[in-house]
Amino acid sequence: MKTKITIKGRQTDQILFDIIRNNSGLSLYELSKKVKWKIGRVDGSVRRLLNSAKVHVKVVERDGRKVHLVYPKDARAFSDIIEVPSDLLKTSNPIWRDEAFLYALDNVTIGISGHDFPDWNEIACFKSKISIEREERGNVFVKLPQKFWDFYNLEKKHRVVSINGNNILVTVSGDIIETKGYPS
Repeated sequence: MKTKITIKGRQTDQILFDIIRNNSGLSLYELSKKVKWKIGRVDGSVRRLLNSAKVHVKVVERDGRKVHLVYPKDARAFSDIIEVPSDLLKTSNPIWRDEAFLYALDNVTIGISGHDFPDWNEIACFKSKISIEREERGNVFVKLPQKFWDFYNLEKKHRVVSINGNNILVTVSGDIIETKGYPS
């Protein structure tokens, strides 16, 4: 009987690990909704993945509550690089070829565009123009300048990257309280 549980556990872990690798930074609740499993099954699988050093957990404060976000072990903590799959952007348009324009839109939002964006230009606290990099698969990499890193205190904040048309929005939210072995 123990063999069946072990085999099923490994299968569950592999399925969940693939999802975590492709969608890093999801909470246990978000993972359970994504795979349509009960939270206990996700919790057990995350615990096994954590014990096998395949994932790590960051604790973030969102709306006054602690949320445990799960990342693959090889995910860079506090990276200053924003990576966006090129198929989500209209990259055939020449505006995403060589440079990006970054705008500090407010205290929680960074706007990134492949061209000078007049509407954002008017409301931005400050802005920066930087070179973008691409990898073989075509993903777009934007390195956040130190000015943005310091202003948004990104070393201690969680961020969510979203696409709006042909622009990237980075929402800075929730303090990272700690990185820990497992939610308790």
